[in-house]
Amino acid sequence: MRNPFYYGGIVSEKYFCNRENEIKELKKDILNGLNILIYAPRRFGKSSLVIHTLEKLKKEKKLKYIFVDLMGISSKEEFINEYFNAVAQSLEEPLDKVINFFKNVIKFRPVIRVTVDEYGRTKFHLEFSPEKTLETLEEVLDLPLFYAKKGRNICIVFDEFQEIEVLGIENRLRSKLQHHSNRISYIFMGSKKSILQKIFQDKKRAFYRSVKHFQIKEISEKDWIKFIQDRFKKTGKDIDKSFIKEIVTITRGFPYYTQQFAYELWENTEKEVDEQVFKETLKLIMEREEDLFATEWDNLTSNQKKVLKLIVEKNGQNLYDEHILAKYEIKVGSLRKIIQILMEKDIIDRRENRYYLQDPLFEYWLKQKIY
Repeated sequence: MRNPFYYGGIVSEKYFCNRENEIKELKKDILNGLNILIYAPRRFGKSSLVIHTLEKLKKEKKLKYIFVDLMGISSKEEFINEYFNAVAQSLEEPLDKVINFFKNVIKFRPVIRVTVDEYGRTKFHLEFSPEKTLETLEEVLDLPLFYAKKGRNICIVFDEFQEIEVLGIENRLRSKLQHHSNRISYIFMGSKKSILQKIFQDKKRAFYRSVKHFQIKEISEKDWIKFIQDRFKKTGKDIDKSFIKEIVTITRGFPYYTQQFAYELWENTEKEVDEQVFKETLKLIMEREEDLFATEWDNLTSNQKKVLKLIVEKNGQNLYDEHILAKYEIKVGSLRKIIQILMEKDIIDRRENRYYLQDPLFEYWLKQKIY
C-alpha cells in the first residue's frame, strides 16, 4: 500500500494539508498583479504553497507562471540564462516555434543553443559577448511582457531571492520590474530572513517598500490532527490524537518535519500506533538528522553555543537575568552581539519578546543534549 504522506520535495495537492486561507489570499494578490515577498525558514512549505496556488490558477486557465530558482547562481551570465531558460520552458511550444519566437522579439540577433540533459529535459542557452551582458539582461527581463500583451495574467517566481545580493544587478532589476506593474505579478521567496529584510526594508536599497509582505504561519494542531488521522484511517491504520499532538509539539507544525514524522510512523505501524512505535520512530528520525545538527553545532563558537543553551533553558525569555548570565559566564554586551550574529545566520529568530531556534528539530536535538 502506498504511503499516504510525502516529504522531501514540492508537495502536490494529493498530500497537501490545509493552507486554504493563504491560498485564497495569494490567488487574489497574484491576479491583481501585486508583487509579493514570502519568507519562511527552510522546510516550512513555502515553495509547496506557492506552486500549489499557481497550479490551481493555471488549471483554471487564469494564469501562466514562470519559476526561477536562484540557488547556486553566482554571476550575471548565469542569471540571464537561468531566467531565459525558465521563460523558454514556460512557452510549452514545439522547439522551432520557441526559437522563432525569441528571434522575433529580441532586438539583437541572439545565438540560441539547445541541449538535452541526461533526464531528457530540453535546456535553452543564450550566447552573447561580455560587453552585451547588461543589454541582454534587460531584453530577457522584458520577455514575459509579450505574454502580458496578449491579455494573459503572468506571475514570475524568484526562489531563494536573497542570492541576488552577490550578482550586482539589484538596482537594474528593480528599475526594469517596476515598469511591469499590474501586468506581471512577481513573487520573491527566500529562507534567509535577515538578508531579505535588508533588501526590502532598507531605505537605501532598490526594492525598498516594493512588495506586499505575505506571512506564512504554522499549520494548526487541529488541522494536523484531522489530516493525519484521516490518512491513517483510509489506509486501515489508527493513530490516537495524543501522538499527533506530540508530533506537532516537536515539529512546531513545520510541514516537512510533520509529514516526515507521519510518513515514518505510518511505515512502522502495522495496525495502531503505540508508545513503543512512536519512540522508535522519533529515535530513527533524530538519528538521521544527527550528522547535520552536529555539524551545525560544531561550526558555532563557544559563546554562541552558550547563548543557544541559554535560549533553550529560558524558553527564549528573560535572557538578561543576572543569575542566568552568571551561570553561563556571559556579559550583557556580549549577549547582545551574539544574539545579533545568530539572527543574521538565521539560526534564531524573535517573535514579540521571545527568541527561539528557527529549526524545531535542531531545538529538540539540543534539548536532549542539555537535559
